[in-house]
Amino acid sequence: MSGPVAAPASTPQAPPSPPSSLVRSGLRDYTDWVGLPEIFAVWADKAEWKNGKTRFSYWHPVMKNYSYFFEAIRVAGGYRFKEIAEPNDPKGYWDESLGGDCPIRFYYTFHDFPPLPVRPRIEPGPLRNDRTKVELDIARPKAPVPEATGAPQAPAPKP
Repeated sequence: MSGPVAAPASTPQAPPSPPSSLVRSGLRDYTDWVGLPEIFAVWADKAEWKNGKTRFSYWHPVMKNYSYFFEAIRVAGGYRFKEIAEPNDPKGYWDESLGGDCPIRFYYTFHDFPPLPVRPRIEPGPLRNDRTKVELDIARPKAPVPEATGAPQAPAPKP
């Protein structure tokens, strides 16, 4: 009979590494998105938030355009992200006011805003408001200007 079987010596394993900021925020670990949660946090106050959600696009470093699309959701202590299809609401637009070096473009819509007032078109013409007139103090020229004599003449006939 044989004696007790000895268990093989186990090799020490390193503790599992903590999840990345991408995984913690609901995204997959994808090289192009490294830093996305931190970058979003810098620009989040510029977003249009509705019901704790906003949509944005993120720069694709290879394609050289904004071709990744996400929805951000406010949660306690930060944001969660979800990959989405490109928004194409006819009442929406991509905000480009953050400048060309910003890796984020926010998506804005006109749904919850009252219509802008329609202003009547003002035709060009004489000044309509005395506050916009400017008076100039121009001195008379020193050389005398000859006075016109005689009756005004009619314009020359057209050929």
